[in-house]
Amino acid sequence: MAIFRRDRRPKRQPSDPAKADLPRLGKKTGKKSPPRGLAERPRGKAPGPKRSLTHVGGKVETEGVAEEAQKLAFALDVKASTDRDDDTTRSYVHGFHSYPARMHPVTAQRLAAAFVPRGGRVVDPFCGSGTVLVEAMILGMKPTGLDLNPLAVRLAKLKTTPRTDTELDHLVHQAEAVAEFAHARRKTKAGASRRFGLEDIALFEPHVLLELDSLALGIRELGKDHARGDLELVLSSLLTRMSRRRGDTSEGAAPRRLAAGFVTRQFAGKARELADRLREFRNTLPSAAQAPASVRQGNATKPAKLPGAPFDALITSPPYAATYDYADHHSVRLRWLGLDATEMRRNEMGARARYADIPALAAAREWMGELRSFLTAMAGQLAPCAPVILLMADSAVGASALRANELVAKAARVCGFKPVARASQARPHFHGPTAAAFRARPRMEHALLLRKE
Repeated sequence: MAIFRRDRRPKRQPSDPAKADLPRLGKKTGKKSPPRGLAERPRGKAPGPKRSLTHVGGKVETEGVAEEAQKLAFALDVKASTDRDDDTTRSYVHGFHSYPARMHPVTAQRLAAAFVPRGGRVVDPFCGSGTVLVEAMILGMKPTGLDLNPLAVRLAKLKTTPRTDTELDHLVHQAEAVAEFAHARRKTKAGASRRFGLEDIALFEPHVLLELDSLALGIRELGKDHARGDLELVLSSLLTRMSRRRGDTSEGAAPRRLAAGFVTRQFAGKARELADRLREFRNTLPSAAQAPASVRQGNATKPAKLPGAPFDALITSPPYAATYDYADHHSVRLRWLGLDATEMRRNEMGARARYADIPALAAAREWMGELRSFLTAMAGQLAPCAPVILLMADSAVGASALRANELVAKAARVCGFKPVARASQARPHFHGPTAAAFRARPRMEHALLLRKE
């Protein structure tokens, strides 16, 4: 059987669920039952009208070892929420701060439950804002996260550090004090505390920029108070929403008609929301004294011994080739928080800007080289036979598709990893200039299972 390489002829799906490498359909509800040993936990409701990751759902195709492929398919096949009060993408601390292309929390939970022993050590070398780390902690595991993005590292640490009620009350109190400070500056028509660059002047309405400046100044006035770092991330969570930009990955802009004082009120409300989410997360952990996740800034393609190694499993969603430029997407936040993105810009894996002007064949070779560097670096961090689960989507250069499942399989074999199973599901493609790459065959997202040979 060809593993991770799709037959060019379309395959018919078996009509009998018992013959498919997918979870059985329930007799009454028509919903897929979890594979044995994958108990679902109730997930908390989260406030707010925004729903993210709503492109999930649809037919799943599988390949490889049937039992393993079934687990991958169950993890990948998450139905889109139609009720904003039941949106699992925003449960616990997940919805606090937007982050492009993050893994669905339900997928992260199902993968961890299926492939990591209880109490085991799991590593996410592209941890982003910490989705896998949060879900692993809730399952009683010991997670380690790595990311090149200094903003991601701060977010992941924030989300995975349990707080006491006293600390959370202090966070809210200091947020309200900063908000009062910003309100007072607005009422007295205080000017900006510093000179702003053309980027910020173009991005924010003048009165919004002044309010954000007052909030930033109030946070700096906290000095070494331990709430300062958290409140900087609260401010970071508002920057795109209060700007003229339509979204984190959108280049378009539109006027935002925000009333005076709105930004400051949102800041105080967001801090209260964060405290509530952190309290809910702490109360969900299996142990009140559970240690925070180990999170550090680093390059997943460079060999370095990570704390907690050897790991029982690796679960991650690497950047997709030629799809995003994370340093650019987060440039406003990095600038406002004073974070150095030099290393990130130099070594960001899969950055679209680096692939924009090279032919498709050269792009595939370049991407395979990045994948090999990553897998080679991680090989020494894993226990024998530890599973490596990669959640990756197809990408494109010009009119040519880069099929993630095929390229990962080639790179894995070179690095001593055996492709074991995959589950794949169609995903929309939003990038107009490369849309032609997926006209004949849809873009897919893949859950790929490798094991070290």
